[in-house]
Amino acid sequence: MERVPPAPVPSEVRALADRLPHHLRLGTSSWAYPGWRGMIFGARAAANSLARDGLAAYAAWPLFGTVGLDRAFYATPSVAEYEALASLVPDGFRFTVKAEQRCTRPDMDGAGSTLGSTTALRAGGFANPHFMDPAFIRDEVLAPAVAGLGARLGPVVFQFPYLDLSSRGRIGGTERFVDMLAACFGALRGIECAGTPVTFAIEVRNREIFRAEHAVRYAQALASVGAAHCYLQHPTVPTVTEQERSLAAAGSGARHFRALVVRWMLAAGTTYESASEAFEPFDRLQAPDIPVRAEIAALLAHASPARPGFVVINNKAEGSAALSVQSLAEEVAAARPG
Repeated sequence: MERVPPAPVPSEVRALADRLPHHLRLGTSSWAYPGWRGMIFGARAAANSLARDGLAAYAAWPLFGTVGLDRAFYATPSVAEYEALASLVPDGFRFTVKAEQRCTRPDMDGAGSTLGSTTALRAGGFANPHFMDPAFIRDEVLAPAVAGLGARLGPVVFQFPYLDLSSRGRIGGTERFVDMLAACFGALRGIECAGTPVTFAIEVRNREIFRAEHAVRYAQALASVGAAHCYLQHPTVPTVTEQERSLAAAGSGARHFRALVVRWMLAAGTTYESASEAFEPFDRLQAPDIPVRAEIAALLAHASPARPGFVVINNKAEGSAALSVQSLAEEVAAARPG
């Protein structure tokens, strides 16, 4: 941490961290933000060193117990790259890893790329052979993370984009998609890391999945493979509370998953581009979203040592993910007995 020293920790932040349950890990989407100098990183930390050398300082902040490893979404890190990351964090820290998008996007372009606009890729008309392919996921996505991160591997988030779930689409409808989920992750069930089953967290961005006629099938699919639903705060899906209500009505929900995984990404009615332009350099809360914060805190009340909670927050949610973590921690601590 010589190149990127941590910022001094205020006594009230240490006291707040001591009040949080050990089974709850809060963090942010990545860490390389120059606006956090003087807050998380030393005031004179070199901005161009944060991505490479800032993780140790990030992990030293008492309120951070996880981080969203978003880079893995674009290309799976090598075992050596994962090992280097693991060496920078303490034993109790866990990475929330995003699975590479090649296994969650059904379409690709003529060059075989699945990156870019999903609408444009869908119009290209080429099926992605790696979409929900359990062998590809096991060997190319999970194996490097298991080998490189070891016990520091937390949940693996499979982020599915908004999909064409019409009966005429490539997937063949909502029920067909859910059945594909069950088959894919059923084939992966039992994969372990450091003696513990890997937690698969499924993130969907189609509202129709939460309708009563589909929610039961979705909940049953998750239960059958031991996967967790990733609760997402994003304009494309119902609120966290509505997601939980839908799953609970289907006989599932927070009390049934082996982990509680939440990603607080973006407020309703906004876009990443507009929020980024408005909020940079992400050094203060500019749009506090108190209702969403309360919803997530209420959901986390179901977390326990047997059902650990993971929350990853994006800068575009309220203006500064680091300060959003602190505000959420205060809400959770205030609700605890004593």
